[in-house]
Amino acid sequence: GHINPDKKLLGGKQFHRAVELLNATMTEALPDISLLKDHVASGAGYLQGGLQQENWERATLSLVKMSSKVALHPGINFFIKHAGTIFRHLFQVALKDVKQRSVDSNRLLEICPGLENHLTDKFDEMVWTLMTNAADKTHVSLEPWYSCLKTNLPNFHPTEEDTDDEDTFRIHGGEYVKTPCKSEIREQQMREGVVSKLTSFFQFSIDDGEAKKLLRQRGRQRAAEKRGFLAKERTSMINDDETEKIVAFAYQYIYALHEQIQVSLDFQINHYLYNAFKDNIANFSRVVSNDDWKEMIPADNSLDDSIQELKDKITALKGSLGDVQKMQTQF
Repeated sequence: GHINPDKKLLGGKQFHRAVELLNATMTEALPDISLLKDHVASGAGYLQGGLQQENWERATLSLVKMSSKVALHPGINFFIKHAGTIFRHLFQVALKDVKQRSVDSNRLLEICPGLENHLTDKFDEMVWTLMTNAADKTHVSLEPWYSCLKTNLPNFHPTEEDTDDEDTFRIHGGEYVKTPCKSEIREQQMREGVVSKLTSFFQFSIDDGEAKKLLRQRGRQRAAEKRGFLAKERTSMINDDETEKIVAFAYQYIYALHEQIQVSLDFQINHYLYNAFKDNIANFSRVVSNDDWKEMIPADNSLDDSIQELKDKITALKGSLGDVQKMQTQF
């Protein structure tokens, strides 16, 4: 419903709807990584870095890479082809509009029948170059997102299983008072972190120095932040329970990662496709005007025969007029 499939859109808004469709499609294309449980143990490897310990991180990265490649790259290819179709449709609409609104343009197209085909070929060539350039750069720029794992990825807050996450009490004022458990403490810290960020951003007036200072502080906080990534206690040979934990952890990481990727992808699509298309269209008339227009006018050999025939008739008429003049002189 959010992509307005029932509305007739044209131009930029049609492109916008295609972008929203891409985001929704890539989310639906994410594979069910629970089907890969049998491969998790193999993904962990053996003796990584000389340490004989199950490498859960390596197994998680394998799941992230596989699911990202499956969901991202085919969707990008389809979208770029779809965008090319939209651009070609807009060009055909523009040509038809020129024919109907301008008598001079319509006559020019009739006099020079190869002009329309030439313009279409030039436009297709421009769009194809645009599409291949956007595809190459977009694919390459997305690979770093899933080539490694980032422990402090924004919006990534994995659920942790605490065996000692139970209610505790302390004596206060002669009474037993319940103390927060670990999960409640984590939730409270997350809320305080969000409130702190919002407060920091809005408590200052617009000041370049204060803004840079705030960004530096945030960077130091992220670098010093302690966050659990995967369980430290592991069996020497991975078992089914641990496999379930790795799959669940990878699932949460993948969805947090793809939320960031979609934002990055929006910027790249806008830059490499939409804005680049507008720039190319602005220069399209200049590029076409540099072509050899004589090649677009086909030679008509029948005109030479018609001209010669007309000359013969003129010569014959002159001869007849001469004969008439002679006859008048004799009379």
